[in-house]
Amino acid sequence: MRITHNMMYNSMTNNMNSILSDYMNYGVQMSTQKRVNNPSDDPTGTVHILNYRASIAINETYIDNSKEAASWLKSTDGALQQAQTVLKRITELAEEAATGTASAENRMQISYEIKQQFELLMNIANTEYNGTHIFSGHKTDSSSYVQKLGIMTKNEEFNDAIFEVEGGLPQTAMIRFPADGEIGGANDLVYEYSKDGGQTWETKTLAAGDTTLDVDGAVVNIALKETVPPTNPPTYQPINVKAYDAEAVTSPTNGSMLYIRPSAQYIGDDNDFPPEVDVFGNNFTAAAQGDFKTDVQVKFPEHVSVGQDGTVEFQYSADHGITWQTGRATTTAGSTSVRVVIPGGYVDVEAGNGVSIDAGSQFVVRPNRAEEQGYEIAPGDFIHITNDGKDIFGGIYQAKGSDHVTPVKDPNIFETVSDLIAYCQTNNQDGCGQSVEDLRKMSDHLLTKLASVGGKYNRVEANLTVMTTHQLNQQERMSNIEDVDLPTLLNNIKKQEVTYQGVLQTSSMIMNLSLLNYI
Repeated sequence: MRITHNMMYNSMTNNMNSILSDYMNYGVQMSTQKRVNNPSDDPTGTVHILNYRASIAINETYIDNSKEAASWLKSTDGALQQAQTVLKRITELAEEAATGTASAENRMQISYEIKQQFELLMNIANTEYNGTHIFSGHKTDSSSYVQKLGIMTKNEEFNDAIFEVEGGLPQTAMIRFPADGEIGGANDLVYEYSKDGGQTWETKTLAAGDTTLDVDGAVVNIALKETVPPTNPPTYQPINVKAYDAEAVTSPTNGSMLYIRPSAQYIGDDNDFPPEVDVFGNNFTAAAQGDFKTDVQVKFPEHVSVGQDGTVEFQYSADHGITWQTGRATTTAGSTSVRVVIPGGYVDVEAGNGVSIDAGSQFVVRPNRAEEQGYEIAPGDFIHITNDGKDIFGGIYQAKGSDHVTPVKDPNIFETVSDLIAYCQTNNQDGCGQSVEDLRKMSDHLLTKLASVGGKYNRVEANLTVMTTHQLNQQERMSNIEDVDLPTLLNNIKKQEVTYQGVLQTSSMIMNLSLLNYI
């Protein structure tokens, strides 16, 4: 075979380009410090690298969520620890006020510090983290508590009474009745009030049928209960009051005594049962029971007769109407309602006319989820970080669907401290002693809440360690595939440089040959 100059030139050019291409590829690896810069560099390795990158990105989200949850829970833990410190100081003051050596003036002086501690406790209950309130449930954009006046009463006749107090007072005011009578009754009622701890009293008259007590600076509105069975128009049951004993010591149990003192109203979100039900229709009502994790929409595609034996179909959606499932409910002859069972519980649907529910009627079950806001810190692992402040600190609260503000059920830290203020400002030693015991129970309650938050925090911290370790392992595995081995790369570059120089020299020598060299 005859080797022409053209063939030699093409061969040498191809060799030089191949060597130069490898040389340039090593240069790219040197600049990026990556062995795999294109899928063609290592197709199998590229698949693994892409999988690792996706896993690392997901883990990064979980790590960020864990850090945010940990910071939020740490703020909550710190706030509750501060509250515990405040409660300890208030207990010490209560013990001091409960001693027999404390005078009325001493107790009044003590009440001033307790009131400051009360306001400090409110500030703690309104703690913010990054501009969001941590004890307001879902309502993180607004304060958890506002201060207003409330009522303390220890009398049986006021057990079911609902009080609304408006106005402001510099210190606790007391209301008592010189004679038995009725609030909201058919006759006028005389009452007395004191705004200086019982040293002096003013007298006023409550007109027949009236339910508002005025103490010059604040008014107490008392809501009466409707008579049973209800009437049309409605009638209300008056509240019986008992006269105080002038010879006895002024106390909450001496007649029908009312104390107007500071209180804290919770204005955040709650986690109470039962869940709310929004009805879309005019001929039925609905009440839900259960532990619902999300809103559930329900509709009746066809007319429902509730007063006869049979089975009816309904549709429900737990993803805001994106998908719908079909369910069946049983109707019973003589009944005016039908029970609809849905994920999380059931809803009793009452026909407005007692007979039927129109086709197309709909309702939505909306659970109260004050404590369900949080972060997913691992696949399928969701941590709740928000808190229902009233279940921690208590106070007074207007529940959803209610027209009145009422005290939160015990344990109630704010109301316990408010009662102590009233006892101190009215020189009630026995009341101060009872407050000591109540405050110790409140401290135990707060410790339980602290333990719950601390447990969540430890869980998040442990998860953060696991996810960070997993992230480092993933990065190391990806690096083993993707990154260059620098000593090897430098050696390859040097070898490639020598090879390229040798090819150039050899090519120049061969291409310089011609017939003139043999003449």
